[in-house]
Amino acid sequence: MATNVRKLNAIGTVQTEPIDMATARLHLRLDTSGSPPSHPDDSLVEALIAVARESVENFTELTAAVNDFQLKLDEFPVDSINLGTWPVNSIASITYVDTNGATQTISSADYVLDTFSKPAQVNLAFGKTWPAVRNQPNAVTVTFEAGFTGDTSPVQNQMPKALKQAMLLTITDLYENRGALGSKQNYEIPIAAQYLMAPYRINMGP
Repeated sequence: MATNVRKLNAIGTVQTEPIDMATARLHLRLDTSGSPPSHPDDSLVEALIAVARESVENFTELTAAVNDFQLKLDEFPVDSINLGTWPVNSIASITYVDTNGATQTISSADYVLDTFSKPAQVNLAFGKTWPAVRNQPNAVTVTFEAGFTGDTSPVQNQMPKALKQAMLLTITDLYENRGALGSKQNYEIPIAAQYLMAPYRINMGP
């Protein structure tokens, strides 16, 4: 049997960042002009918002902005599938390559999404078992949506205020020390931001 390597990748594009431009400008004390209001550094600030969000996601292993993901496994685990992040809003599909080499889709009635656990997990429904798969890499694919949704229906999940504040602190630090973006040295998230994020950090596990 192939080694059961886990590979988690985003397959979509973030449509809405947790911090909007107006909030970032206010925190940076940038005065705007014109209609609609703008600032000469808006393009830079927009980039820093994304960088700060990615920093929060990398540090905590949470998914801060809604996006689509695929988790690849070489085989099904003995029990639960660890999705490697949180919050997970829905499972789009679980597919696998059967022993004959054909791609099959598992019925949604055969598994249950556990959003209480961090990271989120997919558990077998009562009385069900994972099917046999072909001995090859990436035989199992779990496609799902994750991320804090805010007030978006039907899943309402607010991003903790501490994580938003950590983003703002990181945005400010990067804006005021923008040379760090081009430095060959590793950028270190501000200590205050790390302190705010620490309680929300999760362990992805093997």
